[in-house]
Amino acid sequence: MRALSLVFTVVLATACGGSSPTGGGGNPPPGASVNMLEYQFSPETLRVAAGTIVQWSNGGTTDHTSTSDASGWDSGALAPPHAPNSCPYPPCGDVPGATFQFRFVNAGTYPYHCSFHSALGMKGVVIVSP
Repeated sequence: MRALSLVFTVVLATACGGSSPTGGGGNPPPGASVNMLEYQFSPETLRVAAGTIVQWSNGGTTDHTSTSDASGWDSGALAPPHAPNSCPYPPCGDVPGATFQFRFVNAGTYPYHCSFHSALGMKGVVIVSP
């Protein structure tokens, strides 16, 4: 009986243990953020250390992208936030703008743009130090 109790305790501890201090699941928290506004990235130039996760958040009024000039990443279209009762199928509430995360592993200079608005000057650069 004692052996059965020990096995049960080990199985239970394994099933319930192992949670991470960050809560587990989903994306890890970003180390730096870039806001996508009306045809600009803010900040336009971002300096981070290698290994940093950068998050782009659309706070504008139209779709934007974060697209590497050198095919390193492409967020695809990120929708803007929706104000209460402005979406086509209420109830929607206050929906924040879409986000995209990318981890910069190697040191270097990474220019990027919004594929919809680069002709309007919507460009940025991430400078990654070792």
